[in-house]
Amino acid sequence: MIEMLPDDAVGLRLAKYFGDNLRLCEAVIFELGRQGVDMALRRAAISGRVDGGPILDHLADVMNANLDIVETIALDAKSFSALKNHWMPCKYEEPPHVI
Repeated sequence: MIEMLPDDAVGLRLAKYFGDNLRLCEAVIFELGRQGVDMALRRAAISGRVDGGPILDHLADVMNANLDIVETIALDAKSFSALKNHWMPCKYEEPPHVI
């Protein structure tokens, strides 16, 4: 898994499509940096899909220290759930209010 991660990877931000709407989660930064990102993705891979293939409904943006997206990882529902609910608990960001 670590071979697909950029050297400056320090965090993940999960996202999920609900129909045509993409919902983002809070970014999670790992104290161990790239090694922490790798460990979380390896743990999620036990539950399901974690790879660089086509994005279907679930994904993880790999973030650098500036919170820039440096890679995108394809997930399935089970690996997404393992990350979101167990290995890096996070909440969905609130959608912007339209007035």
